Amino acid sequence: MPVFDDAKDRLEDARGVLKDLSREAARRTGDGAQFLSELSREAARRTGDGANLLTDFGKEAARRTGDGASLITELSRVAAKRADEGAHYALDRARNERVSWTMVAAALGVGFVTAFALVNSRKAAATATTAMTGDWYEGLTGEHRRIEKLFKQIGETGDVQVAKRTRLLDQLNALLTRHALQKENVLYPALRATDQGASSMHLAAELFEIKTYLYELEALPKDDPRWLRKAKALQKLVEEHIEGEEQVLPGFHAGLAPADGHRITRAMHREALKLV
Repeated sequence: MPVFDDAKDRLEDARGVLKDLSREAARRTGDGAQFLSELSREAARRTGDGANLLTDFGKEAARRTGDGASLITELSRVAAKRADEGAHYALDRARNERVSWTMVAAALGVGFVTAFALVNSRKAAATATTAMTGDWYEGLTGEHRRIEKLFKQIGETGDVQVAKRTRLLDQLNALLTRHALQKENVLYPALRATDQGASSMHLAAELFEIKTYLYELEALPKDDPRWLRKAKALQKLVEEHIEGEEQVLPGFHAGLAPADGHRITRAMHREALKLV
């Protein structure tokens, strides 16, 4: 019948449409899955790029932090060196010009009692020069100049200035004793291992004579007329010793490898600390 035939045709058409829709849905589902897969890959790639970028940032931050730490360390060393220089200058001014303890305290940024102790501390004064320098030869020649200055001050005293002579001799004795300890235990043995071995033995022998004069000056009354003559005889001996060292040591110093120079500097500092 025509009605049934028409219904059948429409059913077939509907089935065809459903098949087409199913195929299109499957196609679009596949496209969606592929699109999701591509999105996942892109997300993974960008995540990797982000991780690499973060890693690069981390490396750069670590490098800059290291540079900053090195700079801070270097600035700390410079600040400590300058603080030592300022303290040493204030102490010398206090001794030579009799500056009041209050002024010294203000200059050093410490209390009154601390300033008093620093100015009267023979050992603090004796270790200042070497502590401020990073090289053993600079420290040695700096001490030579301080020794010469002390002898000049001693030579200007009179027989009635017993207290001043006692104080200056104490400072000279402390400085020469420490100076000799560093050279006998570190410098001269290092020098003897070179072609300057004979010079090191001669310089070491002179130290014994210097110590003998110091002993005699300590025992002699400071108001004895012979005291200043003996002090000047010691001065002449020490100045000749210094002249001999400053002829020999520059060449030895220049010929040292940096590592050997640093080793001698550290060893001389350790010897100095034994007397603190």
